[in-house]
Amino acid sequence: KAYDAEAIRWRKLAEGDSTRINEAAPAGTTATAASDTKRNFHPEELAAMATSQGTQALIASQQAAMIAMAYKDLLDRFNLTPEERDYMQKLLLEKEMAQVTNGMQMMNPSLSPDERAALRQQIVDGMTAADTKIHDFLNSDADYATYQSYGQQETERTEVGMYESSLTGDNAIDGATADSLSALLADTRKSFPFTVDFYNHANFANPAVLNAPTVNKFLDEQTQYQAQVADKAAALLTPVQLQAFKQNQAAMREMTKMQLNNIVQMSGGGQ
Repeated sequence: KAYDAEAIRWRKLAEGDSTRINEAAPAGTTATAASDTKRNFHPEELAAMATSQGTQALIASQQAAMIAMAYKDLLDRFNLTPEERDYMQKLLLEKEMAQVTNGMQMMNPSLSPDERAALRQQIVDGMTAADTKIHDFLNSDADYATYQSYGQQETERTEVGMYESSLTGDNAIDGATADSLSALLADTRKSFPFTVDFYNHANFANPAVLNAPTVNKFLDEQTQYQAQVADKAAALLTPVQLQAFKQNQAAMREMTKMQLNNIVQMSGGGQ
């Protein structure tokens, strides 16, 4: 496996390096500064912000932390050195940023069909380029196939990773149980009849569905979906683990609600 010297800086992003976050903030502010004033961004302004260095640095720090959580078990299995692990996370972040930054620009409702198609192609090209680097780095068709299979459950792996982090001592779950939970989440989601599935982040960049009624409908359906998952998870978890799992589901609902409401507001869909 190969890696470059730059990889070490991505560890800082994955650890939530506050210095980098503060560097990305406007002069005279801090990353933790808060205001009671409600800010309303025009969709066109939001799209422009997506390409700014400061915005991309902030987004990268958040995405790096999520990637470290979602892919922890996979990277453990590959038995990578610290430098190799940093480099693999860097490549995963490159792939994620290709989706996020171009997706934010697609939230601009004034884009023409050709401009929107060009951004979609940039997403495809960016993800393909990152996957090619990952294939070359792993230097194993079998490991790459494992990575592809694992990546299809990235959303579920992130949720299970958050759940695992809340467990301590004898209540911790093993890798096999984490795999089973991720598969359970993915299989249940695929069979659940969501009106619009916002677990599919491609819908974050779809102006046709970014509105308050559609989001509220999804949030109601998410509660039903999670109830189905919890019922099935009871066969995998102890009563204490199941209670923690349900608490994690509640936290995920709040996070999803905040995220989607912010996206709707910024895209103009809440007006």
